Amino acid sequence: MKYDKDEEVKMVQRLLFIAVVSGLLLLLSGCNKASFDAVPDKDVMATVNIQEPSLTFFDIEGNNVATWPLKKSYTGATLWQDNTVVLYGFGLAKANVYGLDGEHLYDLKTGTGVTNIYVKNHKAYVANGETNQVQVYDANGELIAEHKVGNYPMSMYEYEGNLYVINYKDTTLSVLDAEHLQIQQEWSIDKSANGLIVPEKTNELWIGGHGEGAKPNRYVKKYDLKIGELIGTIEMPLMPIEFAQDQKLIYTVSHGTNDIYAVNHKGEVSWRMHVGANPFAIATFKDYVIVAGYDDHTLYMIQNGEIIREIPVDKGPFKLLVREGSM
Repeated sequence: MKYDKDEEVKMVQRLLFIAVVSGLLLLLSGCNKASFDAVPDKDVMATVNIQEPSLTFFDIEGNNVATWPLKKSYTGATLWQDNTVVLYGFGLAKANVYGLDGEHLYDLKTGTGVTNIYVKNHKAYVANGETNQVQVYDANGELIAEHKVGNYPMSMYEYEGNLYVINYKDTTLSVLDAEHLQIQQEWSIDKSANGLIVPEKTNELWIGGHGEGAKPNRYVKKYDLKIGELIGTIEMPLMPIEFAQDQKLIYTVSHGTNDIYAVNHKGEVSWRMHVGANPFAIATFKDYVIVAGYDDHTLYMIQNGEIIREIPVDKGPFKLLVREGSM
């Protein structure tokens, strides 16, 4: 058979064309295919697990309704607008936004160094421990504003138009205008502070923390919400670092002693209990307080100081998400 170079060139071109078209079809089908299992349209709670990376969803009965295996080094997630989840990681240049139908929607171009993403009023506030900035994004993922704060911003809380930001490696709390992130005030607080909440029926901001060095923190500190003056303390040993509340009580996880405290708005203890191994996260879900045990890989559902359910989860539950009222 005579060798025909022109025919070979045509054949290669045809093969390349077929490969390109096949690749485009594969890409388009991949874009339309759900990345994760859909989460049912019902009330759910979820754990963000970082030792065995996954996001696991449960219903009110403790049944696993969806599991998202995670391949990136995510360190946290936040529920946004009840039907989307923002996944982020300190070493990742983008935060990924997924619908609860499992579809990837878009990315937030945050840059590396994200320590926390906090959502309120359809906005996502991003704290960055490398740039020492806070950014705010709208519901379409567009950057609205950004502003420099103190060293290593992490915990955030919005209340009546102000965003309160703890600078973890600093001795300051930054008070920003929640719309444009302009600095309103700076308060003097303890270094390594972590966790904050405004209890209902008060004009106070409560702040927890780890403590520093050989002096672990034993107290929740109460600050005047308007001027940032320290006005009281509540002893909650050891290392009270996260808060949740319902219409009756404020709940604190003291991970240094594996204790949960339930107190009223005056700081008076209603009940206290020992739960889990190295709990970091706490939230309210319906009539329950839920707590994640990081070292025993268990999600606890608690009522009135009594454990009602213990749910095994993937290794290292570090964050909690809650969606209520979706039906």
